[in-house]
Amino acid sequence: MRRDEAIDELSDLFLFLAENDFSGYSPVYESLARSVAIDQQLLRFVESSAHPNARRGRVPVLFFAATHDRVLANPESDIAAIYRGDSTEDPMPAFLALIDAERDAIVANMRTRSVQTNEVGRSSAIAAGLSVVGDARELALVELGPSAGLNLLVDRWHIDYTRDDESVFGVGPIDSPVRLQCELLGPHDPPSAPVGPITRRTGVDPSPIDAADPDQARWLQGCIWPGVVERAERLAAALRVAAAEPPDLLRGDGVTDLAPLVATVADDQVPVVLSTWALAYVPTEGRTRIFDELDEIGSTRDLAILTLEEPRFTPWIDAPDEIAAMCLDAGAGTPTVLGLRQWTNGACTSMLLALCHPHVRWMHWLEGGSDGG
Repeated sequence: MRRDEAIDELSDLFLFLAENDFSGYSPVYESLARSVAIDQQLLRFVESSAHPNARRGRVPVLFFAATHDRVLANPESDIAAIYRGDSTEDPMPAFLALIDAERDAIVANMRTRSVQTNEVGRSSAIAAGLSVVGDARELALVELGPSAGLNLLVDRWHIDYTRDDESVFGVGPIDSPVRLQCELLGPHDPPSAPVGPITRRTGVDPSPIDAADPDQARWLQGCIWPGVVERAERLAAALRVAAAEPPDLLRGDGVTDLAPLVATVADDQVPVVLSTWALAYVPTEGRTRIFDELDEIGSTRDLAILTLEEPRFTPWIDAPDEIAAMCLDAGAGTPTVLGLRQWTNGACTSMLLALCHPHVRWMHWLEGGSDGG
């Protein structure tokens, strides 16, 4: 791809985020994304700063995380006041000033870090998916790209499912320091069946986050979008829980190391593989290898694979473009689906369970699940 084509593509990506993800959710990022999209000099900086192997579709999100990290490191700056909501000034001039002052650090972030949005709101979908798994035996959660492993602690959070702002039901400890709310769209409720105790929590990540390390925790805060105060607050609360009881995370490559990690799960435990917005960062051939190897394991022992991903990155979902259109019809946000592939006694079933907001602000549960092919 020629550089001018790459710049045009990058501009389109910023506009897509502004219109589909940030609009009505993060006004600061919506404004910045629209401004960046028409700033050729800044687009060239973003394009040249990204690692050559970075997933191009995720470069704008990485850029905003890389800059937000520096905003958090400079709490007295003008842009920090705007991000906190203490100022309603146009964010672009202060944003450009931050880039001038922190250019080298921003480039270093983009070259050495990856987007690790450990969005605990996604536990609302994971909990519902685990109810569909419906196994009373001990469960071993194994996550692809767990970051700090916050969603591995899904049973430690209290989740309130609502419809039209009225409570439908809640799950999880009522005294949890992390409280989540998920608005249900459509007529169907997700199941709330009890699941087996979670007796192992592990996962593989190229750069697992130590929740007790302030610099690493700040990076996760940098991956949060400004203006969404509840996300930052619940992330901070979840990090405190994880710092006290950290999951056992493995540093490695999910393509080569996930299946071997699943294979270490004890025979009296049922492995449940989790993937929440991680497959978007894995090349096509890597995704194929991951699921081929997991299917091989599933053919010999009971296994569940629970994914919260874009339809196009969920291998067993048929007609991903049609499903994506259904997501956009249901609500705002990049199309995201909750899918389940489950091996039981050597037989495999695949289901599309729900359409979701990428951070699971809302969830449209599908009646009985939908056959994924």
